[in-house]
Amino acid sequence: MIRASFVAALALSTVAACNAQPTTGPLSGKEWAALAAAARPGGIIDLGERRVTFARVKGLHDVTIKGGVFGPVVLDQWRNVTFDGTRFETPPAERVMHGFAAPYVDAYSSERLTFRNATFVGYVDDAGNLTTGGINGRGGADITVTGCTFRELGTVATFMRTVGVVFTRNRFDTVREGVRLVGASKATIAHNRMGPFRPAKGDHPDAVQFFTAGLTRPDDRAAHDVLIEGNFIDPGPNAHVQGIFIGDEAKLYASGRGYANITVRNNVLIGTGWHGITVGPHGPGLTIEGNRLLIRRSNDGVTDNWIMVGDGGGVVRNNYAGSIKLARGVTGKGNTSVKRPARATEISAAAAQLAPDANR
Repeated sequence: MIRASFVAALALSTVAACNAQPTTGPLSGKEWAALAAAARPGGIIDLGERRVTFARVKGLHDVTIKGGVFGPVVLDQWRNVTFDGTRFETPPAERVMHGFAAPYVDAYSSERLTFRNATFVGYVDDAGNLTTGGINGRGGADITVTGCTFRELGTVATFMRTVGVVFTRNRFDTVREGVRLVGASKATIAHNRMGPFRPAKGDHPDAVQFFTAGLTRPDDRAAHDVLIEGNFIDPGPNAHVQGIFIGDEAKLYASGRGYANITVRNNVLIGTGWHGITVGPHGPGLTIEGNRLLIRRSNDGVTDNWIMVGDGGGVVRNNYAGSIKLARGVTGKGNTSVKRPARATEISAAAAQLAPDANR
């Protein structure tokens, strides 16, 4: 009874005011649940640097979670919740050293989630491979990820059937796989710095990947209304990673549910061959423009960094790449093909081109 009263009092004092100071020491699952239950609309749960043992709370809404250190969390139908300056890092004793490791954030049918200036840190498993993921959005709407750092992870983020994704001004450092869209729509992936990467043996990694595998519902569509702009992608000299790869494994294009209204512009990709920017069969509204793809030779035998576009039309203009491969019906103009390794000065200049914008 005394402990229950203490927990309730702690919860009320923490969320009652925006300037409440966090208590030191770790937070148990029961204490976390009490804080969440006591949170008022517009309130702030100020966790400081406290380690939180997470307990699932359904339907949390209209609060900001400031700081805190979490392991994996599951967000059930959360709405209007912001994680501000939060750190996601599994303590050593709780790490999954072989087999599947859950992502740090698994969001089910959540709406208007924001991750701002958060840090996601994975780890190396018993096989010596990077493991666990950053954010997994399952359905829902309006997920914003901005100013965040992702490092030592298996996968940075996956959004499946999410309507409204903003993924901007984030940094990747030492990851296996980047951002993935699966049937997501109204998405922006912009001004991020991606790399270096460290794929495991047998991986087929991409910095940005769209796919349709798993989209089995009758009303499923491939990703549509997506902007990929101003990203700097450099896997590093020792990683064979593709740049932006858009494939249709479920063949939704054949039934009129393929990719539509996709724009890829003003990105810089270093050594991302063979597939620097590749789009398979797609629907209307494809534009690829102003991108700069540089070849970097390493020991993997890759000698190109191309832009390749399959059936479906669209416009590919004013790009610089190792080669340009366009299906019939795709309009190409003003493109430059330079099939040689980039000089160190060219790579430095390309990196500097986007550095101020990506860091802003």
